[in-house]
Amino acid sequence: MGKVIVIISLVLFVTGCWEYKNTPSNHQILRICNHSDMDIYFRRGNCEGGIFDNYDISVTPQVYKVYAYKCKNAYSPSFEVDIEYSGCLEPRISYVFFDAKILETIPFDTVFKYNMMLGSKIFTKEQLDSLDWTITYP
Repeated sequence: MGKVIVIISLVLFVTGCWEYKNTPSNHQILRICNHSDMDIYFRRGNCEGGIFDNYDISVTPQVYKVYAYKCKNAYSPSFEVDIEYSGCLEPRISYVFFDAKILETIPFDTVFKYNMMLGSKIFTKEQLDSLDWTITYP
């Protein structure tokens, strides 16, 4: 019984101490900076820089909302893997941006149907490397 407690404690300690970090070959943190005077939401986009699906990101503002003139981190076990296996013809990743006032007042089905986004940006790994893994809006 004592061995089980020690093993469980060790597993909880190791998983509890793990945190996201960036290394030259594996980026787990992507910084999104909002240089505009309005609050925005961001989300991964499809290969062409469009809205990926109709998941309502406004229900989790703590993850997707970036306040005016602020930055927020996006997390992934490996953005390099996300880029490589994005399903795009060429390895890349895109992010789309939305006006927070629109997302918080209009049902997301409508936002999705009418493609009501502020814009999008598409990046290769090399481009993100040159940007120090920071995406800015606008």
